[in-house]
Amino acid sequence: MKMAPGGSGLLVFAFLATAKALTPRALNLNSEAEFVPQVGQSAAALYQTSQTTRDGHVEALARREQAALQSQQVALEALAQQAAKDSDETATLRSELKNVEAKEAALEELVQRQSKELLAEKAGHLRAQAQLQDQQSSLHRAKLQADLAGVAKSSSALLGIAGKSAVEFSLDALKDQLLGGAVYFCLVMIAAYLYVTYCHYPYPVLKNRPAVTREGFTFSLWEICNFDADAPSKEIMRDMRIPCFSCLCSPVRWADTASSAKINCMPFWTGVILVTFLNALTAASFYITALIYMFMAANHRQLIRRIYGMPHGTWRTYTEDCCTWMWCSCCATMQEAMEIQYVDPVNKPWQQSMVDSVVPAAFQTEKEPEGGSVERRQNTTCC
Repeated sequence: MKMAPGGSGLLVFAFLATAKALTPRALNLNSEAEFVPQVGQSAAALYQTSQTTRDGHVEALARREQAALQSQQVALEALAQQAAKDSDETATLRSELKNVEAKEAALEELVQRQSKELLAEKAGHLRAQAQLQDQQSSLHRAKLQADLAGVAKSSSALLGIAGKSAVEFSLDALKDQLLGGAVYFCLVMIAAYLYVTYCHYPYPVLKNRPAVTREGFTFSLWEICNFDADAPSKEIMRDMRIPCFSCLCSPVRWADTASSAKINCMPFWTGVILVTFLNALTAASFYITALIYMFMAANHRQLIRRIYGMPHGTWRTYTEDCCTWMWCSCCATMQEAMEIQYVDPVNKPWQQSMVDSVVPAAFQTEKEPEGGSVERRQNTTCC
């Protein structure tokens, strides 16, 4: 067995150290003759021990190297087997990939061919459908033209018949409306004659004089509904001329108000004939004459406002008067009549009589009611 290069040195060093330690003094020997054999024995034993130890180490190292070599051999064999297996799998996958690519190419070619066939078939269907639609549209157009021709003929005939019927109906309706207007006109004229003959006498003087304010009309539109026992309207309602003619024959009452000497708007018979004529033609004129009458009555109401010192000439008052005559003409007629008959206008120098202007009130022998008598009011007012 070969020794390692450093093994002899170690043995020599160990021998020298042992020899130094095993001196005669250390061993308690009396002579060197006893020391030499013992040293030889110790060195031999030490060499034997070191040799045994070295052999054990060498054997252990050899076993370890052999085990490592065996494990490396096993690992290399496993790697070789794995590499072979991987190469086989790679080859298999490559072959399968080639097969898949071939199938995909075949499928793509098949899809393209089928798509071309479907497109061609669809184009054929579209052409056939377009031709069918053209035929249907031409047939429908021809049918429509025929129907329109028939409808035109029938409609022209129907229009002629309808036109004749409408003209006849309009003429009949116009005749009826004119006849009704004529009857209405005659009745109002009779009522006006009776009013002038039997009802045109002075109105009684009110015991309870109304509170006159120049901010508006003295009597309200709903004065007929005033149930106060001390209200001046109670005395007016007892006379019955103003409420009855205002509600039942408003043209006569309105003409009487317009012909009053206090405002002197127009003569009585002119007002009666004009208002009755406009009312009689309301239906025949499609309410145009009614609008004319409404604006004329609103202007008359503005005249009363101006003469009596009330607000007038503004959009507010004119709109108020138009709305009053549009929705409550009877109440407006009654209100204006009561204002003219029982309230005097604003006093002006030219409206005073000679007695009022020359003789003081303290020297007048007869004291008249407030506002004067009916005859005096009619003789002393000029507009």
